[in-house]
Amino acid sequence: MKEINFDFNNIGGLAEIYAFPPSDLLRVRHDYLHDTDSVELKTRDNIVAIPIYPDRSFSFTEQKSVDDGGDYWQVSIEGVIPKLRRDTNLVIEQLERGEWLVLSQDHNGTVYLSGSVDVPLTFSCEKTTGDSYTALNASSFLFEGKQPAPSLVIDMDDLINL
Repeated sequence: MKEINFDFNNIGGLAEIYAFPPSDLLRVRHDYLHDTDSVELKTRDNIVAIPIYPDRSFSFTEQKSVDDGGDYWQVSIEGVIPKLRRDTNLVIEQLERGEWLVLSQDHNGTVYLSGSVDVPLTFSCEKTTGDSYTALNASSFLFEGKQPAPSLVIDMDDLINL
């Protein structure tokens, strides 16, 4: 019998997001002894780290659906990049023009690899100055895509060591 165990120490939201081009993925190595997966990259030069903005919602969502071609998983990773600035806009333009694999870690320590070399995620962004003095001047972003399989859970304690 299989049983789902509940862990009541549960925190919502994301703690870290790292995006990199599919061409930089060397492999996803599976450890058969411990039944874990880890990511190996050819280079770290093209990684885009997106810091988590305090008191804003950063989320990972994955929903399974069925289409004529079979099962697929719709992945959405969203958040906010504060303050419209020239240097930030250059990185956002790079993200908008590329295709990405995304490593995201939730506040419970679970790391997800979303997208694949064959079906990478796309990035979209909405920039706003806000409509009042107290409103947030920011870029709301979304990584999304339809995957043929759910996001991989990656064995990694700290994404900075990617």
